[in-house]
Amino acid sequence: MKINKQFVDELEFPNIGQKIYRDCEITGFCVRVTPNSKTYIVDKKYNNKLHRVVIGSSNNISAAGARKKAQIVLAQIYSGEFVSKSKNNDAFNPLEITVGAALDIYLNKNAFKPKTVRQYNKYIDLYLQGWRERKIFDISKDELLNKFLDTSEVSPSSANGAISLIGTLWKYMHVLYSTDDKPIMKSNPVDIIAVTVGWNKIAARERHLSQNVIFKYYQAVIGYFDELNLEDTARSNTHRDIILFVMYTGCRRVEACSLRWENVDLENGCVTFDDTKNGKRHLLPLGDHLISVLKSRFLLKENDWVFPATKLPTAWNIHATTIDRTLKRIGEEVGFYVSTHDFRRTFATLCNLLRFNIYVTKRLLNHTAKPRVDVTGGYVQIPMEELRFSMNMIEAVYQQKIDCFNYENVWNQRLQELKKAG
Repeated sequence: MKINKQFVDELEFPNIGQKIYRDCEITGFCVRVTPNSKTYIVDKKYNNKLHRVVIGSSNNISAAGARKKAQIVLAQIYSGEFVSKSKNNDAFNPLEITVGAALDIYLNKNAFKPKTVRQYNKYIDLYLQGWRERKIFDISKDELLNKFLDTSEVSPSSANGAISLIGTLWKYMHVLYSTDDKPIMKSNPVDIIAVTVGWNKIAARERHLSQNVIFKYYQAVIGYFDELNLEDTARSNTHRDIILFVMYTGCRRVEACSLRWENVDLENGCVTFDDTKNGKRHLLPLGDHLISVLKSRFLLKENDWVFPATKLPTAWNIHATTIDRTLKRIGEEVGFYVSTHDFRRTFATLCNLLRFNIYVTKRLLNHTAKPRVDVTGGYVQIPMEELRFSMNMIEAVYQQKIDCFNYENVWNQRLQELKKAG
């Protein structure tokens, strides 16, 4: 294959490791793809010696530009004139590191999720335009403060994120390359924000299904109907069932949409999320109603996904990715629009109203605290039976079998339910 812009743009990031794609025209010209980056390289064995030379990230150099540089490097290799930077002590100067290069180094040395990588690149390309080629140790406090103030007028949260990223990259490069022999005698310019204007205060989002809308919304979900319901296939009720799944479990949208049947244990009534936000496998028991929903879907199973894509043949083996259209329709019917993450906020709210132990709530939401912050949490082990009972209580709230909004009686009601279960 010929390495060009279209080819590189269409390459998918691997989950682990790296893949090297070789150009069909120039022997030795390649693009290396890791979970976080795409980098043009020269990978050529000549005279029994392997030469692997980094040309640059696809974010910093075009495919055409990389091709020309590769030809120059290969010509030097063939003529014996090429000198590796590792052998030339004066070739690398940390003070010459650009913001773009610093970002590449940072991403390559850390296993970030693709979404995080996209967000970091968005900060640089959208809110810090022209800074990718700036030398990171040349950025002054004044210009950084001005950039923060200008960006804050457009988006306070993005200003926080973009400037914080610069601070992180600056510190990372300083720790990585400043040595006792060759110290980098500079201070992090981002420190100016905290001691002058301060970081933007971002109000926490509060939207969720409150008492005056939760039951009406739930009934609208249960009664949701679209043209796919007429089919007796794996695509039937897909969007409705995704919403139910997120409402009942409080999981994230991507975790529900990308759930595979191999991670569903119908016999024991639980699911396992492998690719979670905190990187830890999350084993979650399910309530009785959700188990019955999944059993019905399993009877119509046609591929690997619990929730297959609805606009493509199931033979393509692709999972659903979005339910925005369904959420909009239900929102119009109920007169109240919510996002999938608002269901997670609702789930946490119900856990609190039902007086769940804080460690039960954290376990259900897959929230983990660092050991130094919460030593006790590391010792607490929660039985699966208690988690499953808690999930059934969440379902019971939606089904109006438990009134968690009656604050005076909810605890007594919970004790009675626990006695019945025990």
